[in-house]
Amino acid sequence: MIHISRESLRKYAEQNQIISVSETIKKFKLSAPSVYRFIKEEGMERISKGVYAYPDTWIDEMKILSDRTAIAVFSHESALQLHHLTDREPEALTVTVPSNYNASHLIKTGVKVFYTKQELFGIGKIELPSPEGNLVPCYNLERTICDILRSRSQLDKQVFYNALKLYVMRKDKRLDILKEYSEQFKVKQLLSQYLEVLL
Repeated sequence: MIHISRESLRKYAEQNQIISVSETIKKFKLSAPSVYRFIKEEGMERISKGVYAYPDTWIDEMKILSDRTAIAVFSHESALQLHHLTDREPEALTVTVPSNYNASHLIKTGVKVFYTKQELFGIGKIELPSPEGNLVPCYNLERTICDILRSRSQLDKQVFYNALKLYVMRKDKRLDILKEYSEQFKVKQLLSQYLEVLL
């Protein structure tokens, strides 16, 4: 059984080029020493805590972060990037976590963290391809617009206005969902003011 798992692990590692030790232990039901032995045999290198990659692998920072911290959801500037609502690369990865979550390990690595109530955390959560093509957790278009409205003072004004303009031009926008979310996130009046000008 272990032999089969190790062969599966080799195939999995070669496909992904990167492995998270904790995820690998869970997925293949292997012991930690066995996973670390495999990493050493494969010549993989440590790229962050508990995450290893083959040498010369193109690193997908979003995928690594989501593998390390399964609870965090890409939001704000990172979500704008994933939804193609900005042409500016964010200075830092931006995520949202529940307000009771200790995100100090993320903050220490330069990640910008936003907190939200537990009951609002899961609203609009989807998966989108990262710039490198790996699926990562992110908020949908409408939740992203509500998030940037709520945090507009922390965003570059140009990025904020451009995102709203680009959203309004999108064929896949869902104004009914946006209205519903704006009530839940208490930005309904603010949203109406901007939409009056843009629509």
